[in-house]
Amino acid sequence: MSTQAYNFNSEYERAIDAKGRFNLPFRFRRTMPGPEDEKYMITLGPDGALALMPYPVWLESFNRTQAGPAGAEQRRFKRMMSRNSHEVTPDSQGRIAVPSRYLVSAGIDRKVIVIGVGNYMELWAPEALPDVGESPLDVSEDLTNEFFR
Repeated sequence: MSTQAYNFNSEYERAIDAKGRFNLPFRFRRTMPGPEDEKYMITLGPDGALALMPYPVWLESFNRTQAGPAGAEQRRFKRMMSRNSHEVTPDSQGRIAVPSRYLVSAGIDRKVIVIGVGNYMELWAPEALPDVGESPLDVSEDLTNEFFR
């Protein structure tokens, strides 16, 4: 399946249970090709969030970093991404178990906000979620124009 085929959008609040699990929104699970293919990578994401990516998206992103010039910075980045990524698969009830070190790093405790961001999802502590505003006009005019062209 092409990574272009993933289209996660919208926002959901979920409870985190005592084992660090949350229910993946059904609409996001429906995007996956089939239950047997439902494998994700969780990693430290930008802006203080965790990123939850379908495995093919993570692999494509990781491989893309190898396309740049080889050197110490590239090795450090690949090492950092490898060390801070963990494979997760939903259980039969659609729960994702997030290792505690990831929850702690993002400040996620009892609740998590799951936001679809195109081909991946962001996991936020509710109190850490930046206020991006209610209108596309609250962000860069260039980005808004690119989206609505």
